[in-house]
Amino acid sequence: MPKPKKTKKTNEVKIKKEYSSLGEFVKRSLPSDEEVKKFDEFTEEEAREEDIEESLSEIYEDDKGGAVDVKKLDIKKKRGFFFWLFSFLFMGAVLAGTVYGFYYIYYEKGTSISDIQFSIEAEKNVSAGEEFFYTVDYKNLSNIGIGDIEIKLNYPDNFIYLDSVPAPELNNNSWNFNNLDAHRSAQIKIKGKILGEKDESDIITGSMTYVPTNFSSSFKKEAAFENSIGGIGIDINIEAPSGVLVDEESEIIVKYKVDEDDNYLNSFRLTVEQLENMKWVKGEDDSVINGEWQINEITEDEQEISIKFNIFEKIEQTENLIFKFEYSEDGENYYKFYEEEIGLEVIKSDLNLNLIINGSRNDQGVDLGQTLNYSIVYANKGETEMENIVIMAVLDSDVIDWQSIDDKNNGQVGESIITWSKEEIPELALLDTGEEGIIDFSIDLLPFDEIELESGKKYEIKSYAQFSISNIEAKENEDTKSNTIINKINSDLTLDEQVRYFNDDNIAVGTGPLPPKVGEVTSYKIYWTLTNNLHELENLKVSVNLPENVSWDNKNRSTAGTVKYNDSEREITWNVGRLPISVYKAEAEFNISLMPTDEDINKIMVLLSGTSVEAVDSETNSIISKIIKAKTTRLEDDIIAETDGRIVK
Repeated sequence: MPKPKKTKKTNEVKIKKEYSSLGEFVKRSLPSDEEVKKFDEFTEEEAREEDIEESLSEIYEDDKGGAVDVKKLDIKKKRGFFFWLFSFLFMGAVLAGTVYGFYYIYYEKGTSISDIQFSIEAEKNVSAGEEFFYTVDYKNLSNIGIGDIEIKLNYPDNFIYLDSVPAPELNNNSWNFNNLDAHRSAQIKIKGKILGEKDESDIITGSMTYVPTNFSSSFKKEAAFENSIGGIGIDINIEAPSGVLVDEESEIIVKYKVDEDDNYLNSFRLTVEQLENMKWVKGEDDSVINGEWQINEITEDEQEISIKFNIFEKIEQTENLIFKFEYSEDGENYYKFYEEEIGLEVIKSDLNLNLIINGSRNDQGVDLGQTLNYSIVYANKGETEMENIVIMAVLDSDVIDWQSIDDKNNGQVGESIITWSKEEIPELALLDTGEEGIIDFSIDLLPFDEIELESGKKYEIKSYAQFSISNIEAKENEDTKSNTIINKINSDLTLDEQVRYFNDDNIAVGTGPLPPKVGEVTSYKIYWTLTNNLHELENLKVSVNLPENVSWDNKNRSTAGTVKYNDSEREITWNVGRLPISVYKAEAEFNISLMPTDEDINKIMVLLSGTSVEAVDSETNSIISKIIKAKTTRLEDDIIAETDGRIVK
C-alpha cells in the first residue's frame, strides 16, 4: 500500500479512502446477537468434527502410523475368568518355588551334615623306608560352624610315625579342635615311612566327629586311602643247594647290595628259624646268634652272608627254611620288608654223594658257550664195606655239547647220562668204611648261534648223581641220589663296540688328521650296540674310563637310556636300566677326541681302555658281566680307515 503524503501547511496525514479496507469496515454495520450466536454454534460444530476425525485416524492407524486395511478384520476374544484364575495360580506357584529354592540353598542345604568333607591323600607308590606325607583335609562347606572336632587315624601296621603338623593330642594319631567356621577348611600333615614287601598294599583309615552349631548331636565322617610299596631298595639273592646230606655241613649264601634307584634302607636284620633237626655251624667271621644276622651297612658293592648248618637227622623228605629280612629304627620294633622260603631235600645214605659244579653246590646261572666243571664226591659213611659201586651222573638239558666232554676216567656216555663202574674206576670195586673218592669231568654248553630259540626248550641244566651197590640194599628212608643242582642259562647279552672314523657308507664321521698328528685334534665316533634274546634284563649299564689325552666330545644319542660323562672320574656311562625281551637291540653313539704330544710319536695309543657291560638276569637272578678288550688308534673296527694307528709328527 502507498505511503501517505505530508502537507506543508498543516503537517497532517491524509489517507486516501479508496485504498483502505478500514473504510469498508467502517461502512459495514455491526452483526446482530443472533448472527453472533449462529457463528459460535458453527465454530463449535467444526471443532467437534475435527476431534472425531482425529479419533478415527487413531483407530485405523497401525503401530507405525500407517493406514489399516479395514477390509480385513481381526476379532480378539475377551479373556475370561478362568484365564485370570489359572494365571494367578501359575504365578503363585512360580513365586513359591523360587522362595523355597532360595530357602533350601541358603538354609536347608547350608546346614546339611553332607556339606562337611573329610579326606586322606598321599603318594600312590612309595619305596620301603621312603619318607612321605599323609595329608588329612577337612572342610566345612555349610553356612554354620561346627565344634568339638575330633580326628582319629588308624595307620597301617608297618607305618613308622615321624612327625606331624599340627602336633597330635594322643598316641600320634588323634587330634582335637574347638571349632571350624562356615566355609572354612583345615589340614593335618603326617610325615612317616612304610616298611613292607614289594607290591604290598597298605591302607590308612580315619574318622572325624563334630557337632554343628545349635545342635546337640554329633556327626561322623570317615575316609580311607591305599598306597603300595614300589620297591625295597635292596637287591637280595639267596643261593642254596636243592638238597643237603644228613650229618654233612651245608652252606647257604645270601648276597645283597644297594638298589641305586630306590634305596632308603641302610641296615637290616636277617633271621632264619632254626629247625628241630638242625644246628648252626659258626664260621670264623660269623656273628650268628640263634639264627640272627645284623647288617649295619649296605653299599653298592655286592656283599654276602655265609649261613652254615648241619641237618643231623632226616625227619621229612623236604625241609623249608624261611629267610626274613627286617628293618628297625630303634632296635626294638622291627618291620619285615622281604621274605623268602627255601626248600631243601634231605638226603640220607651210607654212601654219600655230593655233587659240585664250578665249585658250588648251589643253583647258579651260567652262560651259553661256558664250560661246566663237575665233581662227584663219594664217601662210605656206613658201618660195612661196599662192593661193586656204580655211579651215574645225570645231565638233563637241551643246550649241552656232548661232543665236548672231557673225562679222564672215560665214563660210558649214554642219553643224558655218564656212568662209571669198577671197569672205569677200580676203586669202586671195594670201598671200605670211611673211604672216599672224587670223579671229575667237564662239558661245554652250546654257543648261542648253535641253538634254536623254541618254546618248551629247557634253557637250563638239571644235574644230579645216583649210585647202586651190589652187596647192600637201600634201607627204608634212605636215598641213592646226590643233591640236585639247577643251572639256569643266563640271557645272551652281548655288546658290540666299534671305534670309527668312517661309517659303512664311507662317509667321515670323525674329524682331524688320520693318522693322528702331534698337537692336532682327531675325533672318532664310538658305536655301542647291545643285543639280548632269552630273558629280561635289569640294571643294565655300560661304562668305560677314558685314558689320558682322550677327551669326551659329546654328540651323543641313544635308542634307550641315557649316555653321560663324569668329568671328575673320566667315565662314560650308558644307563639303560630295564631291557625287556621285546627290545632285543639297543644302540648308543658318541664322540671322543685325541690330541697326541711329542711323547706319543710313533706310538699306537689306547682310545678306550676296556668297556664293561653289566646287568641282572631277571630269570636267573645272576649278574651278567662282560669286558671288551681295549680299542686303539689302529681302528680295528674301521676297514675303510686303513691306518696302522701310529702317531706322526
